[in-house]
Amino acid sequence: MRFFFDTRDQLRIPDEVGREFAAPWEAVVFAKQLAADLRCLEADVRPALAIEVIAENAECIHREAVF
Repeated sequence: MRFFFDTRDQLRIPDEVGREFAAPWEAVVFAKQLAADLRCLEADVRPALAIEVIAENAECIHREAVF
């Protein structure tokens, strides 16, 4: 299954390539890792910053807050 990881803050930055995962929970774990990486890189705390996991059918299955 292909999942997309859109970054959302004031604007949405869509992931146009996506990644293959065998199960939705694997995509959620990956989103948590992405959020942790962004926390380390981002100098300013931005409460609205999040990673959205979008399934192939365009359904948002998870939203992981970065801060």
